[in-house]
Amino acid sequence: MRWSRLCASVMLFAMAGSGPHASAEPMRAALKRLSREGLRVSAEVVSLGPGGHVLAHFHARRALTPASLSKLYVAQEALNRMGARYRFTLRIETTGPLVDGVLRGALVVIDPGDPALVNDRIERVARRARVLGLRKVEGPLLLVLDGFGRPPCRLKDRCRAEATSHHAYNAPLSSIAVNYGTYDLVAAPGPLRGAPARVAFDPFQPGPVALDNRVTTSAPGTGASLSVSQQGSPAGATVSVRGSLAAGHPPVPLYVASPHPDQTALAIWSGTLKRRGIVISGVARIAKRPPQGAQLWFKSRGVTLETLLDRMLAFSNNFIADELTLDLARTTRQPRAETLPEASRALARTLWPTLEHFGATPRIVLRSGSGLSPENRSSARDLIALLRASFQDTRDFPAFWAALPPPAESPFAFLRRGQRLWRERFYVKSGTLNEPFAVLGLAGYFRRPGGGLGAFAVLVNGSPGHPDFAVGSMMRTLRRVLVPFASGSDPQTTSK
Repeated sequence: MRWSRLCASVMLFAMAGSGPHASAEPMRAALKRLSREGLRVSAEVVSLGPGGHVLAHFHARRALTPASLSKLYVAQEALNRMGARYRFTLRIETTGPLVDGVLRGALVVIDPGDPALVNDRIERVARRARVLGLRKVEGPLLLVLDGFGRPPCRLKDRCRAEATSHHAYNAPLSSIAVNYGTYDLVAAPGPLRGAPARVAFDPFQPGPVALDNRVTTSAPGTGASLSVSQQGSPAGATVSVRGSLAAGHPPVPLYVASPHPDQTALAIWSGTLKRRGIVISGVARIAKRPPQGAQLWFKSRGVTLETLLDRMLAFSNNFIADELTLDLARTTRQPRAETLPEASRALARTLWPTLEHFGATPRIVLRSGSGLSPENRSSARDLIALLRASFQDTRDFPAFWAALPPPAESPFAFLRRGQRLWRERFYVKSGTLNEPFAVLGLAGYFRRPGGGLGAFAVLVNGSPGHPDFAVGSMMRTLRRVLVPFASGSDPQTTSK
């Protein structure tokens, strides 16, 4: 059946009738049609609060690939373990006295694995050190691989990025990584049409990285058409930028995965201190542990976990999700997790008693917190159990809910489309993948007509017989079957 015919059929079902099955029956009919097309579907919609019950479900216990909906599990466990006001804290230590502006020893930076350590924070640390009188370090600058260190690559996309990448989503992991494991650049048009555009690293060249700029300035009003890639090697990397940028166009930020996150971090720390007028006489290097005799000089606190989760869920930041998964594994009493899959399995084991209490079945499977692993498995019932558990958490539910933006405020255009009820009364996390089959998942909360809240989860996976589908068409279908739950009276339960 062609997509246009399918969408038309769904719309007719959604418009039919106003009785007790007005919302549930169209949903069941539409999802049944998708299933007949060869797609695999799992869905459930529930009301929350006193008297909460299942409003509709379709193969709700079928375990499918959840893609980025996996991040919801990371968010819930992080809030449960740390609390919304938790902050990752850098320790700045020294191995000698500071005399007349000269540190007679090493300057030591201990990063516990903060997933959101960025240029601005490093600049604040350098500024604080300068205010406290530091002008010169006679010893080395040491970045300590505290936290989870530099885990071996176990995820295909991240392994590829160690050699080459055209994206930022697959940056390799390290507990001392900065700027989400990426190279940050900015492109600005030249003064005249046909002139080379200006492309530079932000805030400066991060170590042995070459820049190949082939961006030209195009006619005013032609917009920006840019691509960025990196080619890594043991000695460094080359970042290539291609395309055109209209004369008069505002500067455009660009990001691409760094193949050497530790070396990039070392270069950013060294360069920032130097720019603040602090001279490092020794060799800047990475250490596995603090040197003997190191003493605390001062601390630097990061953003709250609430802010971190907003970045992770609203922007679907894979780097934050996987680094946070590794951080969480260090706080359990289970055996130390050396890899991301091990840390993800530990997360699933820790979550399971709570999820089972709220009706999850069968057991979830996590191989990454980001959802980049197609081996992750979750059903709609599992996700509803998580959303129920979060709703019952009176301490941290506001932070969890606030990290799920209404579609009208989403950074993703495919979510911003649709009627006002969808854009303003739903609070949504989405998930997509395209290998080995297409995946689209939606989960979150919605405001019911009476003012209460409901929760929903819908997973659509391709199959060998129907591996791909158009995300735009599928989104129209899912919006049509979900919106009635926020616009009419509660239907009776219906199922498949």
